[in-house]
Amino acid sequence: MSTPTAAGRTSTWVGILLGLVVLGLMAAFAIGLPKANGGEASETAVQELDLTLPDKLPGGYVASDDPAAFEGGQLAAQAADIVKQEKAALVYGNKVLPDVLGTAATTRTYVANGTEAVFVQAFQSTGGAFAPNSIPDPASTGGQAGTELVKVGAGACILSYGQAQAQGQPAPVAFSQCQVTHGGATVQVGSSAVAAKDLVVVADNLLKTFKQD
Repeated sequence: MSTPTAAGRTSTWVGILLGLVVLGLMAAFAIGLPKANGGEASETAVQELDLTLPDKLPGGYVASDDPAAFEGGQLAAQAADIVKQEKAALVYGNKVLPDVLGTAATTRTYVANGTEAVFVQAFQSTGGAFAPNSIPDPASTGGQAGTELVKVGAGACILSYGQAQAQGQPAPVAFSQCQVTHGGATVQVGSSAVAAKDLVVVADNLLKTFKQD
């Protein structure tokens, strides 16, 4: 059996990130984010939330911009290059989100088991507008649609399904993206490796940490 090269493993990680981001975008969501200053001048300033995302999430997820995320894993040898790329993406994402959305917002990617990516975004918003591009009727697709919008605990989740391994078996969830709102903030978490119910728990726990400045 051939041994994967360093370049191949790095390409695998980049492929994981890009592939999941694309899949997440294909499950496109719309989120209503009120402008901090509104359409008209307001007498009362909106108190901004501190939406700082931690270096680690419960469940063993470590930020992908931290070398510790890859220690002892199959991508350990490429950790320095991956972390450099992830740090650049973090800085860029955290500039673009608030600039474009006009409200406090942040993003960060986390990793479990060396390769399992979890994508997190937090917004100062009440959320609510969250849906895939289309919501097909399972009755017209043989009992299971390729995409579903479902309620999971305190969150709303978009589940995108892959191909069934065998005829008659249910298709596995290829990507889950969940939104939870509380206290004027909204967290969205997506992953191909983590169940929707666990993503909702992650989002709910994060919301409890956000404080007003």
